Amino acid sequence: MIEKKILFVDDDESQRDIMQRVLNKFGYSVTLSASSQEALEILKNEFFPLIITDLNMPGMDGTKLCKKIRANNSQSIIYALSGFIESYQAEKLENLGFDGYLRKPATSAIIKKAVDGAFDKLKRISP
Repeated sequence: MIEKKILFVDDDESQRDIMQRVLNKFGYSVTLSASSQEALEILKNEFFPLIITDLNMPGMDGTKLCKKIRANNSQSIIYALSGFIESYQAEKLENLGFDGYLRKPATSAIIKKAVDGAFDKLKRISP
């Protein structure tokens, strides 16, 4: 059985708080990270079936984080999150290793649909 755990990475504290409340409301356990570097440290010790990361962050951005995660772990589903998602092409995000993306601000209904879809996909592909 796949644990309903999500790692959410965003340098904006208010975004982290909102996502944690929304995802907890839908029954998911959420670990928060304020930076890509912190996320990589967390991932050294724990597996998350779903990772959602902001793209625009200081230091290591979300695209570089995705590449680093993919280099070590191809099991997780990784979603990009950005208020500027239009500046990225869906095909480019896929080539970088993302499984999907969310546009900020995302409604709770859209978040639920995306996250539930990710876990449904994981159920179908896990042995």
